[in-house]
Amino acid sequence: MSIKTESPSYSVPALEKSIAIIDCLAHSAEGLTLSGLCKKLNLPKTSVYSILHTLETHNYVRKNPDGSYNLGLSLYSLGMLSIRHIDPNSLFGPHLEKLRDETHFTVHLCTFDNGESICLKKIEGFGSVRFLSYVGERKPLNVSACGKAISAFLPENELQKLFDKGMGSLTDNSISSESAFREHLKQIREYGYSIDDEEGELGVRCVGTPIFRDNQHIFGAISISTLKANMPMQKVAEYADKLMETAKILSGFLGSKT
Repeated sequence: MSIKTESPSYSVPALEKSIAIIDCLAHSAEGLTLSGLCKKLNLPKTSVYSILHTLETHNYVRKNPDGSYNLGLSLYSLGMLSIRHIDPNSLFGPHLEKLRDETHFTVHLCTFDNGESICLKKIEGFGSVRFLSYVGERKPLNVSACGKAISAFLPENELQKLFDKGMGSLTDNSISSESAFREHLKQIREYGYSIDDEEGELGVRCVGTPIFRDNQHIFGAISISTLKANMPMQKVAEYADKLMETAKILSGFLGSKT
């Protein structure tokens, strides 16, 4: 790996090297030693050592007892701050509208908090059918396609918040048993998408898929919703592919590499 710059006359060499070091560490789960970094980046030890020392001083990298380096918590804090400033209307909007145009179905973008999904954006589908969902609406994670897609990739402590609050039930089809829901989440992780089959609203079928930020941390999910008759089960996988393509783009905006 070597450092490449498209506009060398405007680049700052020390900054280019710093960014390369941070990016290299970000993609090394085990951490890298000074020698390892120099080898990967084809940079001299004196230069890399000076940059690492400066980054360590500001907690952008941390040095481990074995001499290897990992990213520091200051970068995590900055990443979380950047997430707070994301405007889903401007950043995600064009891609969500394209998804609506391709499927003709209503599109939802959701995040999560304390065992509930929160609707961040809704784009109405074509046709006369209008759903009762709205921006800012909160629902238990187990009763919607977005909520289930999020749940499947939550860390255990976050998922436990849903069970501690009590699982909601909006229709007779809602999954309200913790053991049954955990089994259901295994299927979602296997296929990469969730199905809400009249679990949140009778007569309605939805498909959802997760959105990730850096290091595959879950950010939220997107879904498409329509009347059950408009989305027969044999067509679900086809619509899910379109959904996952869009989710991959949105995840890329948030720093996900996959």
